[in-house]
Amino acid sequence: MTQLNEEHFELHDKNKIERYERQKIKFLEDRIKTLEKTVANLIKRYAEIRTWQEENFRGDSNAE
Repeated sequence: MTQLNEEHFELHDKNKIERYERQKIKFLEDRIKTLEKTVANLIKRYAEIRTWQEENFRGDSNAE
């Protein structure tokens, strides 16, 4: 049977910490991707609203 010494536990703890750090990085990368998509969508919607406003209000001011 394998003897479990202090080095074994230190290695186990080190591996656990590294795995946790990789999970945190993956989570943050996913959040960044989501935020980038959200910002791109908001920019697109804003452009659509501006276009609609220009089309509708330009016609009103010219009709007077």
